[in-house]
Amino acid sequence: MLQSLHKCQRNLCTKIRKTSFLVQFVSTSCGSNTPTDESKSLMNLCHMRSRGLSKEAIISEAKVIQLETDTCSKVSAVIEFFQNHGFSATQVKKIIGLRPRFLASRVNKTIKPKLNFLQSVGFSEDECSKIISAKPCILDRSIRNHLAPSFDFLKTFMGSKMRALVAIKHYPQILDCKVSHCWKQTVQILGQIGIPDSQVSEFIQKSPVILTTNPQKMSEVGLRLKEMGFDVTSPAFRTAIASMSRVAHPKMERKFETYRSLGFSDDEILNIFRSQPNCMFYTEENIRAIVAFYVDRHHFSLSLLSKRPNFLLCSLKRRLIPRCSVMQVLWSRGTVSEFGKLYPKLMMSEKDFLEKYVTKYETEVPELQAAYSGELMFEEYSFHLREIRQMSMSKGSSSKTKAA
Repeated sequence: MLQSLHKCQRNLCTKIRKTSFLVQFVSTSCGSNTPTDESKSLMNLCHMRSRGLSKEAIISEAKVIQLETDTCSKVSAVIEFFQNHGFSATQVKKIIGLRPRFLASRVNKTIKPKLNFLQSVGFSEDECSKIISAKPCILDRSIRNHLAPSFDFLKTFMGSKMRALVAIKHYPQILDCKVSHCWKQTVQILGQIGIPDSQVSEFIQKSPVILTTNPQKMSEVGLRLKEMGFDVTSPAFRTAIASMSRVAHPKMERKFETYRSLGFSDDEILNIFRSQPNCMFYTEENIRAIVAFYVDRHHFSLSLLSKRPNFLLCSLKRRLIPRCSVMQVLWSRGTVSEFGKLYPKLMMSEKDFLEKYVTKYETEVPELQAAYSGELMFEEYSFHLREIRQMSMSKGSSSKTKAA
């Protein structure tokens, strides 16, 4: 028994290393620090020996997960199947983190048929991997009793197969729910809120989460948003009602209170919410960090941020700090002299920013790649953008004086 266990361990660990799939996928529950019960029963699969467990403990663990040769073969087959069908290591980690028991599934019976079904209705291999990793429980669903009827309903309800595909790509969870049971009430409530009949189908197609939302909660949220001055036909209203319908009222109030505590007036907060509802669904910690970055580091006013809430949607780590780091390097070296125009640099596309400010100057300024990748952090510089502008103005004045 013990020899079989050790052999299985070695084979599986080798398989996992070859696929660049770290063992932590069964111990983190997809980012959570608290493993699920299913994860606990599998997380020792490759760690038993490394943790120095006794022979008795290993055998006991093996009994718990019924570790046999055929089980090991199933695990290897599952990992290979996902790898061979376009799933990234991150996606596989997420799937197994949410559903560890899939490791012991029979690929040809549980996983492959569902993937084949998704491809048969029109999804590409890449789209299938995204859908399944977003909602792994789809693999648990019966094709005949659930997946096929659900897709047929969505196709009829949305008016075309293409619209059904778009809705599922936007919100894969919709394929796991029995939307046919609540759609009539949902449509009725949307009409009561003020959505024109001609726009209901498009509204649901772009926010399919609506079909999985409690109708009573959706009605209450819709009326409240109208009182706040939302235009019911706007994309912002669609985003707000879809998000607020799934957030408890006290939690939503805490978001508003966070903005108030930072100094925004109620009118400014409403303007932010009506323009970019997603600004209200960040964590309170993220809201404070982003506002502080603009106000403390760049001396933006709260009034400016309320008028340009797009700034508040930018990721601090992925966009703001890398781009500001790049611009500070360029400005401090005098490579770029167009000071005072930070707004468009933060808002332009990733491709345009790289071409205009990184690739263009990386030979002349080797630090740019380090700044852009986060190795050379914006906060570590000895002066701020305002001071750089003042230095530039001083240089300009000196040049004019000499010329005179």
